[in-house]
Amino acid sequence: MSENNRKEVVFLPYKASAWNSLEPAWRAACADPEWDVYVIPVPYYYRNLDGSLRDMQYEGNLFPVTITDYNSYDFPNRHPDVILIHNPYDDCNLTTSVHPFFYSKNLQQYTEKLVYIPYFITDEIEPDDTRAVYNMRYYVSAPGVIRADKVLVQSEKMRMAYIDYLTTFAGEDTKDVWTEKIVVSPFR
Repeated sequence: MSENNRKEVVFLPYKASAWNSLEPAWRAACADPEWDVYVIPVPYYYRNLDGSLRDMQYEGNLFPVTITDYNSYDFPNRHPDVILIHNPYDDCNLTTSVHPFFYSKNLQQYTEKLVYIPYFITDEIEPDDTRAVYNMRYYVSAPGVIRADKVLVQSEKMRMAYIDYLTTFAGEDTKDVWTEKIVVSPFR
């Protein structure tokens, strides 16, 4: 929480081209006088074939909003109320990676609420569409989805697809967890 007892929210985009997924939530936060809002673009890397990280990429200068440099924000001491991410993969993506400090497994210790908003919109998934359900394994069971306190999805149909997939993935006894965690985004 910020020093003046206002609520603090941090947005952690990595690619400027995906900012549109976080922008509606950012606009809502900026419109609320109780919130201090920070956009902190994070560095990312492309991976070599062996999985090692190549040269760092940073797109902070490409965002259409005022940003805070990722080196200047003190996550442990500021401990923002909410952190929003749009990259759920942590170290599981074979082609890219955000800087390891910004993996969900690290971020969850610095906030009371970690929120994931997908950076993409998919076609609605029908339960009998085995191909679409199979492909959910590449994005629904990602670490940031599992670790997030809230996951904001595009529709009620997609919410149910996430809940069904994650219940199958993690076990029937986890259904209540996913039912509470996965919600329809009010920002889409």
